[in-house]
Amino acid sequence: MTQSTADTASPRPPADPGNGAPIGAPTVRPDIIAAATRVFSKRGYHAASMSEIADEVGIRKPSLYHHVRKKEDLLFAIHEQLIDELTAETERAIASVQDPAEKLAASLRVALGFVSRNKDAVTVFLQERRELRGRRWRELVAKRDAYEHLIQDLIAEGTRRGTFVDVDPAIASKAVLAMANWGYTWFDPEGPMSADEVADVFAGIAIRGLVQR
Repeated sequence: MTQSTADTASPRPPADPGNGAPIGAPTVRPDIIAAATRVFSKRGYHAASMSEIADEVGIRKPSLYHHVRKKEDLLFAIHEQLIDELTAETERAIASVQDPAEKLAASLRVALGFVSRNKDAVTVFLQERRELRGRRWRELVAKRDAYEHLIQDLIAEGTRRGTFVDVDPAIASKAVLAMANWGYTWFDPEGPMSADEVADVFAGIAIRGLVQR
């Protein structure tokens, strides 16, 4: 594998200012995030090395440090990209839907489709999330909570409108999301059912448990 000329031209990310401000993730090239995702998913965060990630990208290890300071930068970038994209897709899917039951079905289609398309990233997100510390962990929790609130709010809306039974939205949303989240351990995109078809089965189960009779 060869090193590209762009590798030596990229500046080193700025150091953590240490002033308590949100630090987020350094801007990382998409191909580096994708390579780190594959390596972390296959090897696990602790076992993976920066050398392996550099090899996966096709650059030398010193060049990788022009883009990230440390391995945790890559883990945070994977987590942040995944939750941001999942939240945005879910917001778009439910924005034009009025019926709470249809909103719930749409959110499940997004979630399982996302798992199907991003199996490695979801694996890293669910298995390695506790490896983040301090402000980065708090930022990730805030983003995760914002996504869960989307599901909680549509369940609460269904209760207010009389569509759903009176149920704790926080507990119900965890049950709904668990259906899709664990798809990364078993769902096969090449299997007999598509992600949308499985999501519709899940939606039917969830809605039958929530809808007023």
